[in-house]
Parts: sequence; C-alpha cells; structure tokens
Amino acid sequence: MSIENCGRTLPFDEAPERVVTLWQSATEMMLALGLGDRIVATAGDYAAYPESIADEATALNSIGSAMGWPSKEVVLSEDPDLVIGQSLEGFAFDPSYGYATADELEDAGIDLYGVNMCVPEDSLSMTIDTSSQSIADLGAIFGVEDRADTLIAKLTEEKQAVIDAVAGLDTPSVAYYQGGEGPIHVLAGGIYDSAIETAGGVNAFPTEADVSREDFAAADADVILVATFEGQDFATRKAYLEATFPELTAVQNGRLYELPVADTDASISVMRGLTEIANAIHGLDLEVPAS
Repeated sequence: MSIENCGRTLPFDEAPERVVTLWQSATEMMLALGLGDRIVATAGDYAAYPESIADEATALNSIGSAMGWPSKEVVLSEDPDLVIGQSLEGFAFDPSYGYATADELEDAGIDLYGVNMCVPEDSLSMTIDTSSQSIADLGAIFGVEDRADTLIAKLTEEKQAVIDAVAGLDTPSVAYYQGGEGPIHVLAGGIYDSAIETAGGVNAFPTEADVSREDFAAADADVILVATFEGQDFATRKAYLEATFPELTAVQNGRLYELPVADTDASISVMRGLTEIANAIHGLDLEVPAS
C-alpha cells in the first residue's frame, strides 16, 4: 500500500518496525493505536501524556526535549525506518540547529511522515478534525485500520455531543490568552478558531499575534480562556488579568477559565479541549472525555 503525504508518495511493503516520533501528538497517536512497541525514540514532548497512555509513554526512549530535537547523527543512530514529525520543514528538521533535513533522512533510506501538517504555515489550516486524518493514515501504514476507525469514531462522537449541546445558544466572543503582560499573546486561527467556533463561540482576534494591552482591552471578549502549559499556574495568570483589565466584560462577570494548551493540539485529546471550551463559554456541564 502507499500513502500520499506532503507531496510524497510513501510505499510500504510492510509495516515499519523502528519509528522515531518527533512531536508528542504523533507519539500519542501511535500509543493510542497500540503501536508503542514500534517506537524506538521520541522527542518534542511538551506536556503530561493523557492518562490512558501515560505509563507507556514514560517508558519510551526520549532523545530530545519539548522544543529541542536530536541531531542528524542521533536520529540515524536509532536506525529508524520511519520518522514522524509535526512538520517536515523547520522545527525538528531545521539544519541551522544541526538537525537533519527531510531530504537528508530520505537519502539515508528513511521514510518520513508529516503528522497534521507539512510546513509550519499549514498550522493555519488545521482543525479539530485534522488529527483524525493523521490517525487514519497511521492506521493504514501499520495495518491497524480497525483500531484507527474505532479511535476516530470516538473522537467524532465526542465532537457531535458538543455540537448538539450548543445548538441554538448565543455566540459569545472569546479571547484565548496565552501569556505576556504587554504585549499580550493571543491564540487564534487554525485549530483554535475551529475549536472555539465548533463550541459555539467566535474568536475575538483574527489571528495568533502579540497585541498591545489597549487592543486586548478593546476586544472586550465575553469569555477569556487562559492557556496553561505544564508547570504554569492558572491562579497567577488569572490574577494578572483581573488586576490589569478590571473593566473587561469577562473579568467583571468572572468568565476566566483555564484551558491547557495541550488539549487544543491536533491529537487524541482534542475533543477534550473542545468540551472544556463549550463548558466555559456557555456555562454547560458536559462530561469532559477522559484523557
């Protein structure tokens, strides 16, 4: 069989046996599909793994950090027959940092798969359904289509539950605050807009950007989602927004909610994030899918 990915046709006579994953979402998908025994090394782990695969993830061989990837020599030393990256340009494939380019790895006889996107600019076209396509591709590559179909069906069911719950409700404006005290960094576009809109809201900003305090205040969002990464304290970030923007509608109405950024990545927990957003912006009490 063969897979079309990032302008490449990847033919497979048999399922890959030695896989290096260079982004956490790819590792999560592999583990969720029961393919942990094929992973020889990982990098790009940016958050705690979902509980359902946490133990297995802990046992994996890590050769990088959240935003630090292995050199060409280290990747080649793992003798992979497939390397999976979030993108096939930049990030883990940036030669200015000593990383191997996609062409260099292919010249070494290694197949590459770009999970979710092919180049960083593709992030603007990502949606909450993007991970399902990646899961389907991995299911085909490894001959576990039934497992992939089951996982995709679960994600689809979780998405539909939110769609049904928010049908006919008002459409509040939502700011997704990632951090900063001036400029303020907001998350928008791509998967962030997809999640907010599917949850029955509208993003208060047109694209991910650093905005001034004045522009952040002028947007006057009805709801503020406060992004957190591993180790960040929601209470501290919330207190900053309350002290700095006391006149905002969201602040006056107590509508500031924590949203882990990992729950809005194109991975197996994406509908968890969608449900959390719907609960926050509409005051619902939907059951959040288990991680």
